Amino acid sequence: MELELAAQADTVSTLSRLKPLSACRDGRPRTQALKIVWHDSPEHALLAEGMTLADYRGAQRLERVYPGAATWLPAQPVPAVAEAPDAATLPAPLAPLAAYEGRQTASVHQFGGQAVTLTVAKGILRSVTAEQPAARIWLSGEEQAVRGLARLIADAVPVGVPLTSLAADGIAMATGRTAAARHCGAPALPDGPLGVTDALTHILGHLIDVMLVNAPAAVRREGDATEAVHQMRVAVRRARSALSIFQGVLPAGALDAVSDGLKDLGSRLGPTRDWDVFAEETLPAIQQSLPEDERLQRLIVAAARRRRECHKALAAYLNSPAFRLLGIELAWFAAARFWHVASGAVADQAATLPATLPEFAGQVLQQRWKKLASSGNRIEDLDIPALHGVRLRAKRARYAAEMFSTLHQGKASHRFIRRLSALQERLGVLNDGAVASHLLAELGGPAGRHAYAIGIVTGFLAARAVKIRPRIVRAFERFRRQPAYWT
Repeated sequence: MELELAAQADTVSTLSRLKPLSACRDGRPRTQALKIVWHDSPEHALLAEGMTLADYRGAQRLERVYPGAATWLPAQPVPAVAEAPDAATLPAPLAPLAAYEGRQTASVHQFGGQAVTLTVAKGILRSVTAEQPAARIWLSGEEQAVRGLARLIADAVPVGVPLTSLAADGIAMATGRTAAARHCGAPALPDGPLGVTDALTHILGHLIDVMLVNAPAAVRREGDATEAVHQMRVAVRRARSALSIFQGVLPAGALDAVSDGLKDLGSRLGPTRDWDVFAEETLPAIQQSLPEDERLQRLIVAAARRRRECHKALAAYLNSPAFRLLGIELAWFAAARFWHVASGAVADQAATLPATLPEFAGQVLQQRWKKLASSGNRIEDLDIPALHGVRLRAKRARYAAEMFSTLHQGKASHRFIRRLSALQERLGVLNDGAVASHLLAELGGPAGRHAYAIGIVTGFLAARAVKIRPRIVRAFERFRRQPAYWT
């Protein structure tokens, strides 16, 4: 397998002095000049398609700048759309947009009895008006050996999964625009036939990109930090839901390592997101009714302080080597093939497993629809904990429907997702109240210094819960009446 890592240009030079790396080197390193020039038309016709024409000292190939709908996993080298493309198929005229020029050093290392090629590039990204240093590290070899060498490097220098390609950075510098995120929002499967495990690979790659690209904004605590934390948390939940969906067709324990990493990340994002919702949505709604209440204002100040503490702790983790290593581990896992091979136990059940991805998706959607529908029987009489269970099943059904939405034509799948979202949103009002109760306990609870203000908030949440219940019932009945479009 191949793995690409990003690093600061001033840190990759230290790799040659890293003793564990030198100890396992096999032979002498080879250094050569590296120059890449990226071309496009004046109207940026190639970039509009997510591509560029890359020139490697006379050898040209059409490359991806952004994944689009195709599968381009994080930390994987830039995929070629066409080698030596026919000039007649390209827009004209083409002109250089940006370039990367420097030197690359390749060396072979024996790691775990396997040979891994380590290539380190250090140079300058240039456009007509600007330039900046840039470095990349590429590893190529057997999967486990690549993983081991990547971990060794990550323990010594600050490296991580590239958020953008060198081409994307160079073109962004040339156009004066920020390089776009590789992926955002919910994953959608690409067109064309796709195997079941390949579908999981695509979904995981998309969601890992979403997690990693939002981390810098969450750290900076700028205006978009709240949204960045939200997007990271949703991506983690979608990824964990995907693992739950696909684990039945994989060897036992195949997903354990990545599942544990996602669970840990989710546990770090959760408290920060809860305080964001409480401070930005719940408390302002109450303050509108009591704008002059000083005791409520003191509670708001205390909540803001606790929220800042959570953001600070999260930022420290997202800036840490542990998070960078988690990103590398997740990207490596998505690209690895070892977990695609069915174990004997799974292979023995091959006759009962779905033959195609649409069949598999249909089974998943049917199971999740049935669980949600049955959990909502007599929904008007359910207590808060039971309604919380309905909300979780609604969320899981929506995540599955979003993942497989491109497998079905027509409006039925979008209507299904839309009605699930409405149900989940209304149930979320009740959940926000339950979460707020836990947060209020952190601020002293009903017997603490903010007892009066906490009583106001508790009363508001109780009244809102009573008001939202009829809307939950209507949303559930509307959802349950729609036909199963996947059958």
